[in-house]
Amino acid sequence: IIASSPEALRSLAGFSACVATIGNFDGVHIGHARLLSLAAGRAHELQLPSVAITFSPHPATLLTGSPHPLLCSFEQKVEFIAQCGIDAVLVLPFTKAFAMQTAAQFSQAALDRGLHAQELFVGYDFCMGSDRAPLAGHAGSCKVRQTAAVLHGNKPVSSTRIRNDLAQGNLDSANVMLGRNFSIRGNVVHGAGRGGPMLGFPTANLSFSPYQVTPPPAVYATSARIVDEDGAWMPSVTSFCKNPTFGGDALTMETHILDFSRNIYDMSLEVRFFREIRQERRFESLQALAQQLGRDVKFRRMLDAP
Repeated sequence: IIASSPEALRSLAGFSACVATIGNFDGVHIGHARLLSLAAGRAHELQLPSVAITFSPHPATLLTGSPHPLLCSFEQKVEFIAQCGIDAVLVLPFTKAFAMQTAAQFSQAALDRGLHAQELFVGYDFCMGSDRAPLAGHAGSCKVRQTAAVLHGNKPVSSTRIRNDLAQGNLDSANVMLGRNFSIRGNVVHGAGRGGPMLGFPTANLSFSPYQVTPPPAVYATSARIVDEDGAWMPSVTSFCKNPTFGGDALTMETHILDFSRNIYDMSLEVRFFREIRQERRFESLQALAQQLGRDVKFRRMLDAP
């Protein structure tokens, strides 16, 4: 259940009290997952629904005046949150008026009167409101439970660390902190039509949000699934390059799904990244490029990954 106001959520879900947790939850990494799971578990103990409170757009977008790079789409975020056992998601519009609220004002309006939250789970470094108040003990009439940091490499896991790792091509570290392989979701659109007819390797060209975090340009071992059909993951090879052999100057994401030949234009596809196969480079001929693509596919087949 998803709603944009506490009152609407209570009406839709039909509850008189709940256990809540709050955060941006960008990427829903292992630190987020622990927080969400603890809230869901406590709600189960109290026989109450669990609610995750998050914001749209990301607060940094409003506060900095520029779109904030995101680790996942909104749809992915909601799905990942649900996988942690959460019953409902409250998506609060993050406006200038909202940002001016103090922690006490937010607690009274959203937690007390809105959700009737009995307990609130927050992260180890969580602060709230225009006064950046750390929550301890109680927020209004709601008991606050603060969780410990989840560490990776002796440092707290954070969305910022994951973004930095992805930008530097450190997929292994990013995937560990995410608790799953980093993935990008988008719609399959028409491309230049070179993959199948000219090279013998048909590709699905992915159109995705310009605010989506991406790894560096390269050719990657990936897996793909058709979201519209809730399909299984299929091994694939993804080129996130400028197609220098064809004189391209714009980055495109093209995924060749192994042993797959269906028409999936306009469908939603999710691609998850395992490891880099090679850097992009210009080939002297189409034959040389096709031979390299064959080696890329052979390498992908050798990986023990769905």
